[in-house]
Amino acid sequence: MNGLNKKYLYRAFGLKIWSEIPLPELIDIELTSSNEVDIHIELGNLEDIAEDWNIAEQNFQYRNAALLFEIPDLALFEVSGGRRVLISPKNGVSGVSMARIRLYLLGTCMGAILMQRGTLPLHGSAVMIGQSAYAFLGDSGVGKSTLSAALANQGYPLLSDDVVAVHYTKGFAGPIVSPAYPQQKLNAYSMDMLQMESAGFEVIMDEFKYAVPRRDKFYVDDVPLAGVFELLPTTENNITVEPIYALSGIHLLQAHTYRLALIKRMSMLQWHFSSVTQLAGVLPMNRISRPLDGRTVHNLVDTVLQTVNKGVSQSI
Repeated sequence: MNGLNKKYLYRAFGLKIWSEIPLPELIDIELTSSNEVDIHIELGNLEDIAEDWNIAEQNFQYRNAALLFEIPDLALFEVSGGRRVLISPKNGVSGVSMARIRLYLLGTCMGAILMQRGTLPLHGSAVMIGQSAYAFLGDSGVGKSTLSAALANQGYPLLSDDVVAVHYTKGFAGPIVSPAYPQQKLNAYSMDMLQMESAGFEVIMDEFKYAVPRRDKFYVDDVPLAGVFELLPTTENNITVEPIYALSGIHLLQAHTYRLALIKRMSMLQWHFSSVTQLAGVLPMNRISRPLDGRTVHNLVDTVLQTVNKGVSQSI
């Protein structure tokens, strides 16, 4: 294949990925040249470098454009230059759970890769409404995935779950979201509330959620980012919406950056502040306070759509 030794080829977060291990969560692609590959995922041995860096005493170290970290009893991971992930499984590939390997590979490792490439990873989910992307941010357990799943079930394509990749590229005047991969993490309560069957789905043991394939609900191309919603639980009975302005928007994006601690570890504080400031200056942002009772998700969907439509009508 013109110099490309084919193993497994995928696309995620707008990037073309060559991998030594299968990643069934991702979308398969075909390439004709190794020059088209953005990221290489390889197996190797990192034990010596981990000992040299004394990773057991200080995890998540960054040297020479490489981030090294360890997940005990699972693997060592090295993320370097925004182009390569090296995985060193404990006791070899046959001695660990490859599903858990993929969990950290597609989570923490991809978050670090995106940062190293100058793409802002936000901790949230995103769907396509009309011709634009809308991101839902908030603390863990606030209902981001449940809301995006409910919207996807109503015909609004899913773009990302857990990590929302935001950046700028040629052909778009403003920020865009590059789709992640067609899977969502949903707990049993959310599945039941959305009347979705869980039979046959893999359980993500580290998070006690189901890995739910969403290929039929997924949009594969870059989409302009038109707005951000922060979800906030409240003890009140009603759903309320309020706009977020100025410094509050910057703080919101800072707080909900995926794997925020890695920003400081990789000495990227200036880049991060510049990125969130630029984004906060152009994006409409709203805070939705919603009752703790998750059964309000369908009312929450209506609130999001009404807010989006109101914003669109005001901009015309």
